[in-house]
Amino acid sequence: MPLHRIVEYSGAVAEIFAHRFVLATAEGNILADLGPTGARLFALEKGHRVHIAGEKWPSEIKVHAIAREGESPVVIEHAKSPHHEHADPLIALRAADRAGFTPLGEPHRKPKYFELRARDAKGRAFELHIGLDGRIVGQRPIGLA
Repeated sequence: MPLHRIVEYSGAVAEIFAHRFVLATAEGNILADLGPTGARLFALEKGHRVHIAGEKWPSEIKVHAIAREGESPVVIEHAKSPHHEHADPLIALRAADRAGFTPLGEPHRKPKYFELRARDAKGRAFELHIGLDGRIVGQRPIGLA
């Protein structure tokens, strides 16, 4: 299910940047992203008139379907980023334990990592950033009494 609002636009391909392109529409220029998969499925050419449908992001449209004028649409299945997959908070707790930290509460899920407050063996408090794969990717001291 899309996280953003679905929109549709028609216009002419004005510029191409790998799998992104500028679509000149009646409302102005729009940056659209086919993604690497979409770029393999649909050959963009400057000047072609196309119709797109996709998710509206703050900076671009993530294209889910594209068609040249008078042709059937090509549907684009975007690969899911690893940070969108389910991640078990136990991964973070185990990683902290292996590194010698004692958790101070539950891990909080961020898009690409878990955030966990913990104490080291000397009693100093830290905020740990633990990747979804169980590696500690960052730590910073925090002032806890």
